[in-house]
Amino acid sequence: MSFAGPELLDSLREEVRQTARRMAELGLVRGSSGNVSLRIRERILITASGVPYEALSTDQIIEIDYDGKKHSGNGSASSEWRMHVEIYRTREDIQAIVHTHSPFATAAAVALRSVPVVHDEGRILFGEALPVSAHTSPGTRELAKAVADALAEGKATLIGHHGAVTVGATLQEALTLAEKVEETAQLFWLSQQFIHPAP
Repeated sequence: MSFAGPELLDSLREEVRQTARRMAELGLVRGSSGNVSLRIRERILITASGVPYEALSTDQIIEIDYDGKKHSGNGSASSEWRMHVEIYRTREDIQAIVHTHSPFATAAAVALRSVPVVHDEGRILFGEALPVSAHTSPGTRELAKAVADALAEGKATLIGHHGAVTVGATLQEALTLAEKVEETAQLFWLSQQFIHPAP
């Protein structure tokens, strides 16, 4: 049985679906990469695995518990559900998570151990640097723990060789921060071109 009534559950599923579609429209993911989730007490609504966001239907937002057991929805939960669970368990203040594979943030997650935040707005949001989690295999408990550790009390972290995660009290907050993470990584890269111009 779901924790929320059918009408509320459908409404929340639609919020997750719309957030995932907007994430794709913004160029923060391609195809079915990345994922979005929303906490409902001791349950999670999370995007289904392997479904391109433009084709994602409301019933493909999967309801799972913290052990990964499916309670409703059509399909399988994202393979990164363990990461979402670990973050929710660690941070009671978080209600929503957005995981992207945006180009500059992912490239930074491959090349760097942390990303300096070079602009004032970014520092207000993220501090002096964006952390990068240890590199571990996707979908594993090891990755879940590494990401939660790197996130700590912050709003965002990059996932080593993988992508980025942002969190918030709402889906809109988490999505807005995902945009800002990509902007932060891009501005750092651009700033380096002025400091170290090509010969």
